[in-house]
Amino acid sequence: MSISIFLSSHDNLDLHKIMDRASILAEATSDTAASPIKWTAIFSLKIAIWASWITLSVYGLYRADGIASTLALQALLGAAFAHGVELQHQALHQSGFRSRGVNRFFGVLLGLPMLVCYSSYQDSHLFHHNKLGTDEDSEFFEYGDKSERRMVAIIKNFFLINHFCEFLKHTIDALNWRVFKTKLIDRNSAKIRTEYLVMAGSFFGCCILASRVDSNLFIKCWAVPLFIFAAPIHALIELPEHFDCARNTSNVFENTRTVITHPLMTWFTNGNNYHVEHHWIASLPIEKLATVHRQISGRIVNLSPSYRSFYLGFFSSLLFGSSSPPPGEPTDGS
Repeated sequence: MSISIFLSSHDNLDLHKIMDRASILAEATSDTAASPIKWTAIFSLKIAIWASWITLSVYGLYRADGIASTLALQALLGAAFAHGVELQHQALHQSGFRSRGVNRFFGVLLGLPMLVCYSSYQDSHLFHHNKLGTDEDSEFFEYGDKSERRMVAIIKNFFLINHFCEFLKHTIDALNWRVFKTKLIDRNSAKIRTEYLVMAGSFFGCCILASRVDSNLFIKCWAVPLFIFAAPIHALIELPEHFDCARNTSNVFENTRTVITHPLMTWFTNGNNYHVEHHWIASLPIEKLATVHRQISGRIVNLSPSYRSFYLGFFSSLLFGSSSPPPGEPTDGS
């Protein structure tokens, strides 16, 4: 009797789905508890590849003297910066390492190149998970009105102008020892202040030190890769997550998008393309998202057959005002 009353007041739930979710979660995480070292090693390898990618790109830029090679290496380095934020996302969900302290340490490092504060991102992102589908929902990276077609607004959103302005504002707040307001995790307030001081010290400190070696080194190896390449790459990774999905429902199969893509892109986005699966079971190890997708793909309303398909539709709408989806793209309620 109590179960039937509960179900009747929650339209998006039924006993079958609750049991189904529990069984899928149990199956997907069966070897996580049994072999925790394996998952720690996998995440450690991801960080090692990211660090090597950045190191080799910076070394290449230091030696490069041609415009074409310099731009190519800067784009490569910018992509590494954006990839780091996707790894940071895994750390803030505590699915990277078993220790919160270790997750925070590496999370701070992973977000540093893009000036993303780990504890602030964690607070905003977990709030987003809790409030998705409600009027209270908000995200760390705010892109404004995604339906806006003015070029100034498009540039502002894709180049994360708001994010970088917030970085400067919060750095000043941290220097003035102001209390940072949190949305969900009160204990993160002091951590946020510390991390902004660390990021600002690293960013502006490297600027000063690099200028003593080569006046253009900081611009070549951090400023241009960050502002010209990493920012729009990151925006392009995140945009499909909830774009053009139903926002007035808490049902993740309707308010979130999954994108089918090549395994290399899944690695680059660190599983962000499986965003429905991630919101459905946020504690799920990234490497298990594809397995879960195969079991629930039939329920997903917003399932894009590729990033190419999604962006063909997006830019078509942006440039020509077409609201029809590209071929193979399901509409809401289909």
